[in-house]
Amino acid sequence: MCGICGVVQIGGEPREVIEPSVLDRMTDAMTHRGPNDRGTFMEPGVALGVRRLSIVDVEGGHQPVCSEDGVTWAVQNGELYNHEEIRRGLERGGHRLASRCDTEILPHLYEEFGSGFAERVRGKFGIAVWDGRGRRAVVARDRLGVKPMYYAQVGDRVVFASELKSLLASGLVGHALDYEAIEAYLTFGFVPGPLTPLAAVRKLLPGELMVVDERGLRLERYWSYPEPNPDLESSEDELAEGLIEKLDEAVRLRLMSDVPLGVMLSGGLDSSLVVALMARHMSQPVQTFSVGFTEDGRDSELGDARYVSSVFGTDHHELELSYTQQEIDLASLVWAMDEPIAELSALGFLAISELAARHVTVALSGQGADELLAGYKKHRAASLVARWKRLPDPVRSLGEGALRRSPIRGRRATRTLLAADPIDRLIAMSGRVDQDLRRELYLGPLANADGLAARRALEPLAAGLADEPLAATLFIDGQLALVDNMLHYFDRTSMSHSLEVRVPFLDHEVVEYCARIPDSQKVHRWQTKYLLKRAARGIVPDRIIDKRKLGFFRSSTGSWLDAQMDGSISDYLLGPDPRYAEFLDRGAVEGLVRAHRERRGVDIHLLVGVLMLEVWLSSYLPRASGSLGSAHATASQAA
Repeated sequence: MCGICGVVQIGGEPREVIEPSVLDRMTDAMTHRGPNDRGTFMEPGVALGVRRLSIVDVEGGHQPVCSEDGVTWAVQNGELYNHEEIRRGLERGGHRLASRCDTEILPHLYEEFGSGFAERVRGKFGIAVWDGRGRRAVVARDRLGVKPMYYAQVGDRVVFASELKSLLASGLVGHALDYEAIEAYLTFGFVPGPLTPLAAVRKLLPGELMVVDERGLRLERYWSYPEPNPDLESSEDELAEGLIEKLDEAVRLRLMSDVPLGVMLSGGLDSSLVVALMARHMSQPVQTFSVGFTEDGRDSELGDARYVSSVFGTDHHELELSYTQQEIDLASLVWAMDEPIAELSALGFLAISELAARHVTVALSGQGADELLAGYKKHRAASLVARWKRLPDPVRSLGEGALRRSPIRGRRATRTLLAADPIDRLIAMSGRVDQDLRRELYLGPLANADGLAARRALEPLAAGLADEPLAATLFIDGQLALVDNMLHYFDRTSMSHSLEVRVPFLDHEVVEYCARIPDSQKVHRWQTKYLLKRAARGIVPDRIIDKRKLGFFRSSTGSWLDAQMDGSISDYLLGPDPRYAEFLDRGAVEGLVRAHRERRGVDIHLLVGVLMLEVWLSSYLPRASGSLGSAHATASQAA
């Protein structure tokens, strides 16, 4: 729900930090995030704006909200699931609250605990609190990074916003590119935080807050992603029972709403389990929403979604589309995404969000389970590496020597097996550009870089981490790909249709519990998500638990690219003056396109990544700047 923005002055004599019309422009750049209401607050030294999607206390929840004396103000994008409990405690302490809205607790909670307020709320959020007495602003992002937050320091002002386009609407931030971020993007297919594609802008990290006062801008961490701490005493049954208890509580908390809500149902285990748990707590049929694609053929999960709907008696809505027949406006997609993302699953979530938004304002989802409980092929590979590492040293050394001399030494699986540490292993698993391709593809500022951007992005996450391959992979990716890839496009696609999506698997107490589950119960005899499947027996039909995993829209990626060959790909990648040519070799990009046409094993995700980057450069930046000419000028200066 909602989108927030603001500008704060760092020290000095308080003055107007931004013109009211510019604050309006920043606020209304996010109308899609909050079509029901808008509000602004300005006084010397600060300006706050918010667009509201009304969910709790629809009539009385206007933002910004303030304390009784009008000194402390707050705006929020998100949901605070424990707000009623906190409200009761505040009222016992003498605070007077006028509405039932969760946001209203924030200025009062700040008055009690200062910046420690963030530790006491349970939910997903981007929050800004202005302390007029102390001339101090605190901006916080939720623990898992479900909700976004961008910021930039410009002279003695700090500007922040839920979306990059809102930040740019301030006119305070330049468009010079960050080539460290671009290089990391080409490796991963997304921009890892705190980087953004723009040199002047950063993302607040999950579990982090920003304090702005007369001393300047400083970042503080109020929560850290839990390191692996396996419980080796509890039995499988005990751990499975505990997992369901935690998930059931997380689902129940996320039913907080004064507007209709439902579930995104893929037909897989995770969303089916959410449906089953949700049905326990509702007196009326759950509304479920599914989207399939004709290109998926036998891999379509629509039939399984219908089966789950019939088992739990849901009010089911579905839609079957063909992205090879429909024209996709990539410029509009990338505008919604804010950053380039080489993930075509965004198209699927855009479609299901549009479907759900026709019927409800809030939808729950099973996203996050794979990242917590090891649901991907790379997690099976990491488990294999763990077995490899347990071989006697002479045997392993002999095997590694043979692999390094073999013709398959460059393949992803071999590089993963031979990786020296968790960072190299994750790059081997997920990286899209190896050294040979880097030399062929990169020009100018990328060719002159040292090629270590991806490693530098991972180093803070892996510092001091034991090299247990599966645990390390899950720990790093829970702070990397989960946040800056999956949650990024999930938030943007849903909010582009003014749909609030809640993710019970990413309740921080569920995440902390999953850190206690041993690796052997996440991948067991090559079976991924072993403990979750065990826990779901008797709750979800066996047919759903035992089916093979299917990635949403992933099997359609090649077909989608084929359909774009004479459209988007030709227009953006093979046009007369592509923007990527400032740092990527045009001939090498044309070679990637030819290789895909000729079915010569090109990395489809890399080709999609270059395509989305070009769309971002050639359409997003000019639109954000309001002038094609100024966008070209700033990018040329950056190069």
